Amino acid sequence: MQRDTLIAIGTGLGSAVLFLLVLSGNPFALLLSYFGHLPLFLTGLWQGPKRLLVAAFAACIALVLLGGLLPFTVFMVVFAGPAMLLTRMALVIRKDETGKPGFVPTGIVVSAMAVMIAMVMIVITGSVTAEGLDIQEFISQFLGQMYSEMGVPMTPELQNIIDMFQTYFPAIVAVSWLLMLFANAAIAQAILVRSGRNLRPSPDLASMALPGWSLFAFALAGFLVGFADGSLAYVARNVAVVLAVPFLMQGLALVHGQAARWPQKRMILTVFYIVAVLSTWSFIAITGLGIVEHLIRLRGKQPMTRSNEEDR
Repeated sequence: MQRDTLIAIGTGLGSAVLFLLVLSGNPFALLLSYFGHLPLFLTGLWQGPKRLLVAAFAACIALVLLGGLLPFTVFMVVFAGPAMLLTRMALVIRKDETGKPGFVPTGIVVSAMAVMIAMVMIVITGSVTAEGLDIQEFISQFLGQMYSEMGVPMTPELQNIIDMFQTYFPAIVAVSWLLMLFANAAIAQAILVRSGRNLRPSPDLASMALPGWSLFAFALAGFLVGFADGSLAYVARNVAVVLAVPFLMQGLALVHGQAARWPQKRMILTVFYIVAVLSTWSFIAITGLGIVEHLIRLRGKQPMTRSNEEDR
């Protein structure tokens, strides 16, 4: 028991160190900070939510002592809070449609996390608006100041880039945050599975299905984009992008399910992801495919796989 507690404290302090690397300004250190969730997920998915709470508590105490309330608050919102929520949902056991006990489906976890990230974004942008500031102008000034501190001269070309980024800047930050959450959780789960310390089996992407309310939330944001204006339309547009992430993953699930029907599964998926990374529009197409799959169930009730074991 004492050993597990010490391990949890150690992983919490490790997460705090990775979080503080952002302040160094070093590009490599900044890259490492993206894995700040990893120690927390290793603890949570191995020892459970209670040990994860110990890890988060240790990290928060260290950050308060080293930097004060601001680093503590950011860490709680960006790192500890989402990690605890995702871990808790991933380890909940409930009865499925047949009455057998099982873990919460991956689609529900993914959709719930997207909604949570969207709500945080709404609170932050709402706080900016409450201060009497124009959100887009505020973001434009923030990006301009960031480039200025980097020593980049303000040219018409750079201003065009800022204007382009400010349209979806909250969504870009939120989606990056959400995807890194999922990536860190997946890496932690893979490490634990390999070492035989995982509490739940790894989810199968090919069989992932989203809950019905995920489309309702996405459609509501889309409705506000079409009929609202000003700051409300701007926030709704960015929220819609975040809520589209589960459908992106649903589209990827369909691709994985189709690829699993062929002996050359790994080669097909490798080529697919190379093409997807090289073309931004491909992600929009995959998201659309995910929405279609959600509506008419192209895979039917069962995932189209040659072997379930191949996807584990």
